[in-house]
Amino acid sequence: MKLYSNPASPFARKCRIILHELDIKTEIVNVNARDDESLRKINPLKKIPALALDDGSVLFDSRVICEYLNHVGNGRFFPGMSIFSVHSGRWKALTLQALADGIMDAAVACRYEQVQPDEKRNLDFINRYRLTISASLDALEKIKFAETPTIGEIASGCALGYLDFRYPDIPWRALHPKLAAWYEGFSQFPSMQSTVPHT
Repeated sequence: MKLYSNPASPFARKCRIILHELDIKTEIVNVNARDDESLRKINPLKKIPALALDDGSVLFDSRVICEYLNHVGNGRFFPGMSIFSVHSGRWKALTLQALADGIMDAAVACRYEQVQPDEKRNLDFINRYRLTISASLDALEKIKFAETPTIGEIASGCALGYLDFRYPDIPWRALHPKLAAWYEGFSQFPSMQSTVPHT
């Protein structure tokens, strides 16, 4: 398998964390999704991450890739459905992942907008993205995170790590003390430490 990735991508980081946690060996191919047009040959959406399988097929979108890796690695990051209880945690984990992915979507889009030349930069878009980030952080502050991490906790950790990486001006810890306390512990996992974003 080959994972098309980038050290700065929070979405690819989700996949790399699961690879690390489940000790799945794969080749990591770092690409620049914005500038490398050859990526379209791998993923027609020209996005990372993309996972090329040994049979020549390709999976894309971090949610799909993470669930696939969890499956082949016999992981427990996606709680299953129980015939004995509807309270299996699956829907909470998936919804938490969606919330964290939304933060990452807004943060990455805002970053792209901010690095545009002045004449092309859209301040309305930037303000909208930042409002999305702020409201989503408020929602995360109210979450009771699982003691045994699921895909929801992994995605949340990646979202917060990306904010630290690209937005040191956002004082999210001061405004969200419970979230900050949770992240302080979660960020110490070896898989988090080994995938810290960088350029």
